[in-house]
Amino acid sequence: MKKAIIMARVSSDEQAKGYSLDIQLNKLKEHCKKEDIKIDNVFQEDHSAKNFNRPEFKRLLQYLRVNKGKIDLLLVCSWDRFSRNVTESFSMIARLKSYGVEVQAIEQPLDLKVPENLMILAVYLSLPDIDNQRRSLKIKEGVRAARLSGRWLGLAPFGYKNARDENNKPIIVQNENAAIVKHIFLSIAKGKTQSEIREVLKNNGLFIPESSFGSMIRNRVYIGEILVQSEKGNFYVKGLHQPIIDESTFNKVQASFKSSKRIIKAKCFSDEYPLRSIINCDYCGYKLTGSASKSRNGNKHKYYHCNNCGKVRLRVDDTNKKVEAILNEMQISKPAQKLYELMIITLLEKRKTNKRSPNSINKEIILNENRIKNIQDSFADKLIDFDSYCQSKSRYTNELVSLRKELAGNSSNESEYQKFLKTGINFLKNLPNSYAASPVNIKRDILGSIFPENIFFSEKKCRTTKINEAVRLILATDKGSTQNKTGQLFKNLELPGIVESIGVEPTTSCMPCKR
Repeated sequence: MKKAIIMARVSSDEQAKGYSLDIQLNKLKEHCKKEDIKIDNVFQEDHSAKNFNRPEFKRLLQYLRVNKGKIDLLLVCSWDRFSRNVTESFSMIARLKSYGVEVQAIEQPLDLKVPENLMILAVYLSLPDIDNQRRSLKIKEGVRAARLSGRWLGLAPFGYKNARDENNKPIIVQNENAAIVKHIFLSIAKGKTQSEIREVLKNNGLFIPESSFGSMIRNRVYIGEILVQSEKGNFYVKGLHQPIIDESTFNKVQASFKSSKRIIKAKCFSDEYPLRSIINCDYCGYKLTGSASKSRNGNKHKYYHCNNCGKVRLRVDDTNKKVEAILNEMQISKPAQKLYELMIITLLEKRKTNKRSPNSINKEIILNENRIKNIQDSFADKLIDFDSYCQSKSRYTNELVSLRKELAGNSSNESEYQKFLKTGINFLKNLPNSYAASPVNIKRDILGSIFPENIFFSEKKCRTTKINEAVRLILATDKGSTQNKTGQLFKNLELPGIVESIGVEPTTSCMPCKR
C-alpha cells in the first residue's frame, strides 16, 4: 500500500470565495480511500502560491527529509493548489522526486513519466501564473487610479487615521497627533534642530526614530498631496484629505534641512602632511594645505601653505617638529596624574549614585518584552502592516539590548572609573610617544581633541585660542610655580593670557586677530 501526504492550500481571497480547506481535504481523503492509499500526514496552509517560501510548505519539506524513502506521494486537488509559479514548480517536482515522492493532482492526473505530459503540466501551471500576473496588474492599476484621485492607500501616516468616506472608500482624516505634527514643522521652521525636537518629544513620552522623523518632515502628504508613481516619472496630485500644515511652512522646513545638511566626503590624509587643515594661517585664519614644489636643481620640498592670502609658507619637517615639541611640553608629573585620577574618580562616583537599581531595569525589560509580544499579536491579527511591525519591533529590541547592557554594567566587577583611568592617564603620561607612533588619522584625532580651535602658524610663531579644558587645568596645576608672568604654559606655543588665567571669573576664548 502506497503512503501519501495530502496538502490543501487557500489564499485569503480564495477562502472568501468559499474554496475552503475542508472541501479540499474531504476530496483528497475520499480519493485515498478509493485508491487504497494510506494517508501518512496532512498539511494545510493559508498562503499565496507565488513561490514555495511558505511556512507550512517548508515544514512539509522538513518532514519529507526526515522520512526520506518512506513517503510515495504528495497529493493535491489541482496543480494551482501546489503552485502558481511554472519555473519553481518544475524545480520543486524534481527536488521531491529526489526524496522518492511523486506529486499528483487528483483532479488533473498526469503520468509525468510520459514526456508529452510535461507540456500539459506546463499549461496547468501557466494558467494560474498568468492569472496571478493579470490580477497583480489590475491591482497596480487600481492603486494608481486611487492615488490619481487623491486617495492615500495603506496605513495612515502619523497625524492621520484610516477612515471611510460617504461612498465607503478609503480616506485619511486627522487624529489627535495632528497637533504634534504641526508643532514639529513650525518648530523646525523657527530654527530648532531635529535632534532638539526629538529629545523634547521623547521626554514627553513620544519616541520617533531618526529615520522615521526625517521621512516624516519630507512627506508632502502633510500639505495635502499624494505621490503617484508611473513609468514616466513620479508626480504629486492634490489629495482628498485635509492638510495639517501650509505649503509655505513645509518649504521653509525643506530649505532649513538642505542648508543644514553637510555632505561629508571621505578624506584620505597623507602621512607626509599630517597637519594639513589642522593648522591655520596666522594672517587670515584660513586652513593651511600641503604640497610639494621642485627647486631649480630638481629636488622636491614639501610645504604647508595658505591658498587664501598666500602669506604663509612653512616647511613641513620644521612645522611637524614644532608640533611635536609642543606635545613634549605636555608631559605631566606623578602628583598631577594623581590629581587627575582623584578628579575622575570623584566625578564618576557621583554618576554611579545616579544609576538605576536592577529591579527598575528588570521592570523595563519585562515591559519591552511584553510590547514585542503585543505588536506580534497585532501583526498576526492584521491590525498593523509589515513596515510598522518591523519598525516597532526594531525599536523595542534595541531598547532591550540597551537595558540588558545597563543591567550587565551594574554587575561588572571592574568599576567604571577604572576603565576611564586606564586609558586617560596612560594617554596623558605617554602623549608624545603615542602621537609619534600613531597613524596619520589618529594623530589628527589627538591634535583635534587637544586643540579644538586649531593652531595658528606663521614663520616666527605659533599660537592657539583654546586648548582642551581638562588638559589646560592639569598643566596649569602641574606647572603653576613655573608659569611666567603672562600666564603662559608653553615655550613653543603662545596662548592668550585671558585663557590661561585661572580664578573665580569664567574663562573665555579669543578669536584670532586678523592682520
